[in-house]
Amino acid sequence: MINIFNFFNKAHENTIDNKYNTNEDLVKYFKSEYGSSWKLELDKYLIKEENNVKKVA
Repeated sequence: MINIFNFFNKAHENTIDNKYNTNEDLVKYFKSEYGSSWKLELDKYLIKEENNVKKVA
């Protein structure tokens, strides 16, 4: 029974990862560094990067 829940949990995590059109290594880095709050930190990072690109252009 637990294996079924683990399967659905992993499937859900994979769909969340696919939501972020970023490098898989970047997502792995944020998951390992920030744990459960990795999505928030990755969003912050992506917003900063987007703003830096706009400033340069």
